[in-house]
Amino acid sequence: MKINLVEVPTPMVTEYNLISSPDKAVLLEKKVIRISPNNHTKTRISTQMQIGMSRNGINFAVDGFKTHEESRHSYFSSENQVGNYFVKSKKQGIEAYKEYVKKLVEIVLRDYLNVQLDEVTIELEVGSF
Repeated sequence: MKINLVEVPTPMVTEYNLISSPDKAVLLEKKVIRISPNNHTKTRISTQMQIGMSRNGINFAVDGFKTHEESRHSYFSSENQVGNYFVKSKKQGIEAYKEYVKKLVEIVLRDYLNVQLDEVTIELEVGSF
């Protein structure tokens, strides 16, 4: 699968549906995924994926990258959830985060969405990093 990463500015306002599943039909049609990094803490980056009107956190551990595992309680599902946040450091800057995002999208498409694409474009909001 060919992955194109395009840096885009962070929008002033983002519209999405709460508690929604990713729309595979939109992904198959447009072949575009928007990634929004957000500071969870000063050195931990939370990663959000938006496909159409669906926005989901994709904070998974990826081999070769330092992440920080953190458990929290979800009020929606009444269960504990584990997030692995990308650790921002001198060794892991924006270029490392771009590679992390590419591998993360591969994992999400293959293992969670079960979608096969020849090519996908990642719109990375770099202003948030």
